Amino acid sequence: MASESDRCTDASPDAGSADCCLSTLCKRSQLDFEIDFFERILSRDPNYAEVLVNLGDLFSRKGCHRRALQVDLRLSQLRPRNATVFYNLACSHALLSHMTESLAALDMAVELGYDDLGHLLSDPDLEAIRRHIGFRRVLAKLEAACAATRLV
Repeated sequence: MASESDRCTDASPDAGSADCCLSTLCKRSQLDFEIDFFERILSRDPNYAEVLVNLGDLFSRKGCHRRALQVDLRLSQLRPRNATVFYNLACSHALLSHMTESLAALDMAVELGYDDLGHLLSDPDLEAIRRHIGFRRVLAKLEAACAATRLV
């Protein structure tokens, strides 16, 4: 099985010949193509949040968790009040076994209004933290917020 660094290396084609570039494009996956596309946009505008969201998703789907984490950290700076950004940051940290950081990001997501209890309980990205006492605290906070919303 390929390691993350094998799957996540830059596969830019040589500038040598058109045949080489065409051959390389034929061998690249759709994920690689989309990653390259969004990275080129970011090279022109590194604060393009919508592109970062897409790129983070692509890195995550490809299994490039360190790169996804870097994107999520950048998004948390650009969108510090966005619950989904912090939820995704929690997932990236959890996938890398960064328990403390994952729980802190998840807590922030709930503070900012994240309210999808079902997804939180079933998301495989959070499996690494699900048994942690901190996860149960965040879960209790989310359940209380959901109950309060139903009462209003």
